[in-house]
Amino acid sequence: MKKNTLSKLLAVGLAAVLTLTACSGGSPAGGSSKSGGPQSGGTAQLAQGVSEKEILVGHLAPQSGVSAVYDLIRQGIQAYFNYTNEQGGVHGRKLKLIAYDDGYQPAKTVQLVKRLVEEDKVFALLGSACTPCNAAAQPYLTEKGTPVIMVSTGAKRFVDPPVKNYFGSSFLNYRVETKVFMDYTVNKLAKKRIAIVYQNDDFGKENLEASHEAVKNYPGVEILGEIPFVVSDPDMSSQAQKIKQLNPEAIIMFGPPNPVANFKKELHKYGIKDTPFIVSSIGANDLNLFKLAGSDVWAGTISSAVIPMPDAVDDPGMKLYVERFSKDFPGSSYHGFAQWGWSAAQVMVEGLKRTGPDITYDKFFDAMHTFDNWKGSMYSGVTFAPDNHYGLTSMFITQAVDGKIIPISKTINFNPKTNEITYEK
Repeated sequence: MKKNTLSKLLAVGLAAVLTLTACSGGSPAGGSSKSGGPQSGGTAQLAQGVSEKEILVGHLAPQSGVSAVYDLIRQGIQAYFNYTNEQGGVHGRKLKLIAYDDGYQPAKTVQLVKRLVEEDKVFALLGSACTPCNAAAQPYLTEKGTPVIMVSTGAKRFVDPPVKNYFGSSFLNYRVETKVFMDYTVNKLAKKRIAIVYQNDDFGKENLEASHEAVKNYPGVEILGEIPFVVSDPDMSSQAQKIKQLNPEAIIMFGPPNPVANFKKELHKYGIKDTPFIVSSIGANDLNLFKLAGSDVWAGTISSAVIPMPDAVDDPGMKLYVERFSKDFPGSSYHGFAQWGWSAAQVMVEGLKRTGPDITYDKFFDAMHTFDNWKGSMYSGVTFAPDNHYGLTSMFITQAVDGKIIPISKTINFNPKTNEITYEK
């Protein structure tokens, strides 16, 4: 009798334990989060790279070599992080930037991206440069779910169709910019015979493809020739010679600063000085070009921008940027690329603020979708939605004049859904 009673008591006790375990979900407190992407442990179930005291952010771009000018993006990010940290950080957490030099080499980028995610355990990547480099890393980052914010490339693949963990670019989408360039060349400059000079990689080929798409909308307009170049080749004489043979009414070039500057110098050697020269913003919208090409050579170059030059506006936000960046990086130019870094950082910090203190990836992604023509950065407006990850769809045309880069148009808007281009009056 006693034996049966004891057995019953043990059975009841075991059932109670199993019931408690089932109610608790069978997991210890502080188990893995369900928010998606790399996560850290802890009772708050915060995303990887987020602790009680700091948020780790990664960045990759050339810091040396022929494309070292892109390191200004890193400096712009760091300057804004420094400013934000002095204001108390984000939800009491300081922002820490971990940046590596990938030398504009895609294979190296992939290695360093894995280092940032798996060893440094960053929360997100911000403002990383180089189209082929970002393209090489995209499959890995998409699989991991790591947030990639405001990449410093305007390639379509990062924003259209929307990728869950990719939000915007730090300058205008390449295809948008190219279509606006074509429209401006035809309808505002009245030129119909156009030569295209492009970087022979993913970046340049995407712009070339967009040029052919755009020219179909303009009867009588002709692309006379497509002239490729390699970014690491400093000699652009053969490309300039081909331009002389083609004798176009306008030249549109897609490339980074150094080859663009070298090409413009070669054009001058061949006496090609008055032909409209239109360059993608990543290769033209920085005062360093006056030094790289020479002031007289660079004068007249046409480009585009999504951020006004510091000398062209007078507002508290721009004054703050100039003051803080000059303090942190006194030997660097605060025009152009550094602005992209600062502005991209503004977008990310705002997204983190909107997320709230319990930062998970799903909460962060939801917060990013609340941007609706947000004007709290140097950009004219930032918009994200589940079906729109472009971020930026407005621009204005610029020109190099008297050692400055000045706006020569009002805002030009592009509608990604209709491909309609409108000029504000």
